[in-house]
Amino acid sequence: MSLLSVRNLLSVRDLSVGYESPGAVAVPAVKGVSFELAQGEFVGLVGESGSGKSTLGLAITRLAKAPARITGGSILFDGTDIAALSAENLRSQRRGGFAMVPQSGMNSLNPVRTVRDHFYDIFRAHGHVSVHDRLTRARELVGKVELPATVLDRYPGELSGGMRQRATIALALSLEPRLMVFDEPTTALDVLVQQAVMATIRQLQKAENFTAVLISHDLGIVLETTQRVMVMHDGAIVEDAPSRDILLRPQHEYTRMLLSHYGDPRADVVSVPGIESRAPEAGSAATASRPTRSAREGRAALETLVVDGVSKVYPRPRRGEQPVTAVNDVSFSLEPGQSMALVGASGSGKSTIAKLITGVERPTSGSIVFGDLRVDAIRRRDLKRLHREVQMVFQDPYTALNPLHSVEYILTRPVLNYSTLRGADARRRVLELLDTVGLTPVEQFAAKLPHQLSGGQRQRVVIARALASDPQVIIADEPVSMLDVSLRAGVLALLENLRQTFGVSMLYITHDLLSARLVTDQIMVLNRGSVVESGETSSVLRNPRDEYTIRLLDAVPNPGRADVA
Repeated sequence: MSLLSVRNLLSVRDLSVGYESPGAVAVPAVKGVSFELAQGEFVGLVGESGSGKSTLGLAITRLAKAPARITGGSILFDGTDIAALSAENLRSQRRGGFAMVPQSGMNSLNPVRTVRDHFYDIFRAHGHVSVHDRLTRARELVGKVELPATVLDRYPGELSGGMRQRATIALALSLEPRLMVFDEPTTALDVLVQQAVMATIRQLQKAENFTAVLISHDLGIVLETTQRVMVMHDGAIVEDAPSRDILLRPQHEYTRMLLSHYGDPRADVVSVPGIESRAPEAGSAATASRPTRSAREGRAALETLVVDGVSKVYPRPRRGEQPVTAVNDVSFSLEPGQSMALVGASGSGKSTIAKLITGVERPTSGSIVFGDLRVDAIRRRDLKRLHREVQMVFQDPYTALNPLHSVEYILTRPVLNYSTLRGADARRRVLELLDTVGLTPVEQFAAKLPHQLSGGQRQRVVIARALASDPQVIIADEPVSMLDVSLRAGVLALLENLRQTFGVSMLYITHDLLSARLVTDQIMVLNRGSVVESGETSSVLRNPRDEYTIRLLDAVPNPGRADVA
């Protein structure tokens, strides 16, 4: 064994992993990958969905399950080829060896067991903590990830997304690993929580001196966090270099493409590939030129949505706790053809406002008026009329579509429900919707099931479904937060084109200030249910006045701001 490999904690040689289902052709996911990790090194593994990065992470921690199978190569951990170890021998290797923090804190935790139960399960399985010391050790571990000891008695559903992710990190730390693999640890978290979680990971890695692999589709986060970056595309590592070189001198075309999709929302002109650049005054000019709906199809002109002094207070969640004010005296109007961003961290009240506008919930006080409808006091028989005019585009394209039905069926339902079209005319409308959102050839996409579509294609189907009722207002709730950076650009460009072409108003709910700058005219910044800043999007983001807005801007991942000195 060479001196170099002795110094390395992990040495991967010609590793290949495939997915092999009975009666089907094997699909290679990782193709002859080789790399080494030194003790205490912090390395990023970046790539888009389908690149093989999560499969590689599962393979090097031996957590890949059937139909995934290691088909070739070796994984030397501290000199031992763990690719060939039995399950029993792997168990002894995991303690003090390697661990993985999975992507979704909610999905990786048992919802009917407390956080304390999760720790005790690990302690019992590995026998490294005595019964007498279990509670003390569990408290110590949650303290390391900056959680209070009280979370031990909470269920996963009672914790925020950031707290759940911290809990999964603490559980992984319980085995005192020398190698930690973090698989998309901040996906779907808002920028402030994301920043805090990544700061915790960095502090832990330095304090514990474990080797860390950060798997992410977000090159901005990776460059801000890691010392070295491996770029993965189509199952292969296409570039492996120090973070400084990746930022300043990217060699591979794919790496350059990933870098091109970032921008600073505070810049005078913001542009990413596929979306027209926006100068500071672009919003108002665009608004003036949009066609009205009455010119398009003879229906009544677009109405203004007016939200006036709206508050929403939820009863106290537990005995002894105070009621929760989710929305506090919020007022705004969404003009015909206008796009408005509603931004803020998790818990700021953004999604609650969407529920109030769509009649899903009623405000505690204040009024919501759309045309001749009092949404805050809407009757059941008027809900269909409201939902024809106000439609939602949901955050997660993977759960927003029924996996058992074809795209044609999914789009036909709202066409039949909200129009008089039937038979061949209804099907013609479905194909027209698919063409509108760029899913061509339309006949092929109409016949597909959701699992046969990529994330970006699924989100386009969700948008097509929202358009099926020919609405006046679209409420887009974090529509690109689950997508890769290149797919985000396509969906954002689609939303902007629909707004410009059909004169649809859009309330764009997001924690992503860059996307808000790209596709909205006006912006409202929410903090703990209250509006702290509002105005023209470019003006607010280029010259923020409120400290909370500044914090949101500072937390936006930006490769250009990475420490590459």
